[in-house]
Amino acid sequence: MIDPSFNTRRLIPALPLLFAMLCAPWLIRAQEAGAERPLAAQVKDWQTLLDRYEKTIAKGDLDDDRLVEIRTELSSLRLQTRAAADLTQPQAQAIQEELATLGPPPAEGAPAEAPGVTSKRKAIGERLTQVEGSLKEAELVIARADGLAEQLQNLRRTRFTQRVLTRGPSPVAPAVWRKAFQEVSEALSAQRQSFDAWRTQDATAAKLSPLRWQLPLEVLAAILIAWPLRLWFVRRFGYVAVGAEPSYGQRLRTALVTGVIRTLIPSAAVLAIYPGFSLGDLLSDSVQDMIRPVAAMLIVFFFVVAFCRAALAPGEPLWRLVPLGDGSARVISRIVIAMTAVFAIDAVVDTWGEQFAWSVELMALHNFVTGLSIALLLSIILRKRIWESEVGAAHWQGLRYALTLLVCAIPLAALLGYVVLSRLLAIQLVLSIGLYVLVSVLGKIGDEFVSHTLGKDTVVGRHLRDNLEISPNGIDTLGFWLTGLVRLSIGLAGILALLILWGAGGSDLSAWLYEVVFGIKIGKITLSLADLLFGILLFGGMLAATRFVQRALEHRILPRTRLDLGLQHSIRTAVGYLGFTLALITLISAAGFDLSQLAIIAGALSVGIGLGLQNVVNNFVSGLILLAERPVKAGDWIVVGEIQGYVKRISVRATEVLTFDSASVFIPNSELIAHPVMNRTYADKVGRIVIPVAFTYGTDARRVCEVLMQVAKSHPKVLPHPGPFVFLKEFGASSINFEVVTFVDDVDIMKSVNSELCIEIDAACRREKLLMPYPQRDVHLDFDQEQLARLLARLGAVPNSTGSASLPSDTA
Repeated sequence: MIDPSFNTRRLIPALPLLFAMLCAPWLIRAQEAGAERPLAAQVKDWQTLLDRYEKTIAKGDLDDDRLVEIRTELSSLRLQTRAAADLTQPQAQAIQEELATLGPPPAEGAPAEAPGVTSKRKAIGERLTQVEGSLKEAELVIARADGLAEQLQNLRRTRFTQRVLTRGPSPVAPAVWRKAFQEVSEALSAQRQSFDAWRTQDATAAKLSPLRWQLPLEVLAAILIAWPLRLWFVRRFGYVAVGAEPSYGQRLRTALVTGVIRTLIPSAAVLAIYPGFSLGDLLSDSVQDMIRPVAAMLIVFFFVVAFCRAALAPGEPLWRLVPLGDGSARVISRIVIAMTAVFAIDAVVDTWGEQFAWSVELMALHNFVTGLSIALLLSIILRKRIWESEVGAAHWQGLRYALTLLVCAIPLAALLGYVVLSRLLAIQLVLSIGLYVLVSVLGKIGDEFVSHTLGKDTVVGRHLRDNLEISPNGIDTLGFWLTGLVRLSIGLAGILALLILWGAGGSDLSAWLYEVVFGIKIGKITLSLADLLFGILLFGGMLAATRFVQRALEHRILPRTRLDLGLQHSIRTAVGYLGFTLALITLISAAGFDLSQLAIIAGALSVGIGLGLQNVVNNFVSGLILLAERPVKAGDWIVVGEIQGYVKRISVRATEVLTFDSASVFIPNSELIAHPVMNRTYADKVGRIVIPVAFTYGTDARRVCEVLMQVAKSHPKVLPHPGPFVFLKEFGASSINFEVVTFVDDVDIMKSVNSELCIEIDAACRREKLLMPYPQRDVHLDFDQEQLARLLARLGAVPNSTGSASLPSDTA
C-alpha cells in the first residue's frame, strides 16, 4: 500500500526499518527457542487473540493508524506461530521415529505382542496424535491471520484509493489563497506574541543578556576557524594534483573523503548550536518545536549537497565519478541542490502543519507549490540537450519520454484538484531516482572494496596467493563471484528500500523474509535460505582448510620424508579429494537435505545418470585407481601411443602430460587404465642409450669393438654398473652394423649424452681411419637406340647387338 501522507521524514527511518526487518526473523526464532510452553497452549492464546481482532475489524470504525497497528500485530503473530511450528516439527519426527522403532503392529491372526510393547505403542501414538493436531491447529492460526491481514489490506487499499482520487479544492482558486494567507498571518502573529511573552520574562532576560555580544562573536570565531580548516582538509585529502588520470578507485575514495569533510564541519556546527540553546533553556517550547525540524533538515541538506558536489565535481573533471561534461555537471549539481532544498522545506513545513493543525486549504497550497517546484526542476534535467550529449538518447529515449509524462502529470493533477496524487507522484519519483543513484554508487563502492581486498598488497590477497596457492586466474574468478554477490545483496536491499518508499508495510516484508530465509515448504521438503547460506559458508571454510592442509603437506611435511615426488603428489591429491567430499556432505547436511531421501532419489536416477555420465564416472574411478596403484605418477616419463612426455598432474577426469615441445596433452584417465602405457621411470630413472654404427666390409670387427667400448667407458655420465656393451648386430647389404649400448642414471640427460657419444665416436673413427660406407646401388639405364648411340659416342664405347650397354660400376 502507498501511504498518501508520505513525506521525506520516512527516508531517515527507512534504513533502520530495513535492518529491523532483516533481523526480525532471527530475533523471533531466538525468542521462541527459549519458550517452554507447549504448542497447544500457545495455539489457544492465538485463537483467542484472533477472535478479538475479528470483532474489532467487524466494527468498521478503525482509523488508519489502528489498521496499521493490527496489521503489524497479525504479522508478528504469524511469525511467532510459524517459528513455534518449526520448533515443534522435529518433536513430531522424533516421535514418528520412536514409533517406527517398535515396528508395525501384529497382523490379524499373528501372535500378539507383549503387553508392555502394546502400551508403549498406544502411548506413543497418543503423543504423536497430540503433536500433529497442534501442528494442524498452528497452520489454521496462520491461515486465519493471513485472511485477516488480507481483509485489512483490502480495507486500506480502498481508503487509499478514495483519498488519492478524491478531488479537493483547486490550489489556484482565489478562495484557497485567501484562506491560506489568513491562516499563515494568524499563525505568525500567535508565534510572535508567544515569543514576545517568553522574551519579556525576567528569567529569560537574565539568560539572554550575557549572550547579546558573546554569541555573535563565538559564531564568527567558529566560522573563521572552521572554514579554513575545511578548505585545508579538502586540499590535503581531497583533490590533489596527480601526474596521470586517476583510476576510478582513487576518484571514488576521494569523493567519499571530500563528502565526509564537507558534511562534518557544518553539521557539527548545527549539532553544537541547537543542543546548546536547548540544554541551556534559552528557547521556548514553541520555538524549539519549530527549530527542531529545521536543524534536522539542515544536516540532511549539508549531507546531500556535499556528496553531490563530491560525485559530480563541477570544477574538477578528472575527479568526476560520472561521465558528464563540465556544463552538464554544473547544471545537474545545481538542480540536485535546489531539489534538496525543496525537500527540506517541504519536510519542515509538513512538520509545522502537523504541530499547528493547519487547514486543508493551506496544506493543499503547500503541496501544490512543492509538486510544482519538483516538476520544474525535473523538467530541466529531462531536457533533450543533456540526454543527447551526455546520457545517450539512442539508449534512454524511451525512459526520458516516460519520465517527462510523469513530470507533466504532477502539476496537471494538482490543477485539477488531485493535490494528494500530485504530491505523491512528485515525492516518490524523486526518491526512487535518488535510491537508484544510491544503489549504483554502493555497487561501485562494493566493486572497489572487493578489488582492493583481493589486491596483491593486502593481507587477504597475500594469504590467498601464498598460503592457499590460488592462481591469478583463481583470484580473478573469486573476485568475479564476490563482486556479483555484493551487487546482488545491494540490489536486493535496494528493492526492499524501494518497496518501503512506495508504502509497503514492514510487517509484510518481515513475514515474506522469514518464509524465504527460514523455509519454504514444497511438499515434504523445506528449502531454507539461512541453512543454505550456512552450508555454503561451511563448504568454503572446509575447502580453505583442505587447501591449507595440502600446502602444509607439500611444503612442510612430505619434503622431510623419503617418499618420492610421485607418491607425495598422490597423497596431496587424495587429501584434496577427501576434503572436497567431506565439504560436500557437510553442505548437503547443513542445507537441510535428508541424506536418506537423497539416496532414494539418487537410486531412482542412477540408471539415467549412469548412461549420461558413464564416461565421466569411468574417468573419475580410473583417476582414483591411478592414485592408489600408482602405475603412473606425477613426474614420470610415459609413452602413450604417439604421445610421450612428463606427467604433470592427475586430475579428476584426465591426466595432463607435458610433451617435449612444451605442449600440454590431456589424456582421459580411462585410457591409461585400459591401454598399454610405457613408463620409462616407473621403477627408477635409469635410462638406456642405443647408438647404431655401420662400417665398410673388410674393417677389423674386433678393433671396432675396442674403439667403441673405449669411447663409451670414457664418458663421465655413462654408468659403470651396468656397464656399456658393444655388439656386432648384423651384416648389412652395404655395411657391417654395430650397436653401442650404455646406461645413464637419469633419463632426462639421455638426449645430451647420446649426442656427446655420437660426436666422440665420429672423432675416434677418424683417428683410427675406420670407414663408414655409403650405400651401394646398381643403376640400370633404359634408352632407345638413338639415345644410346649418342651417349656411347661421347663415352667412346660401341653398343652391342642387343642395343644396350652396361656402364662400368665406377662410372655409374
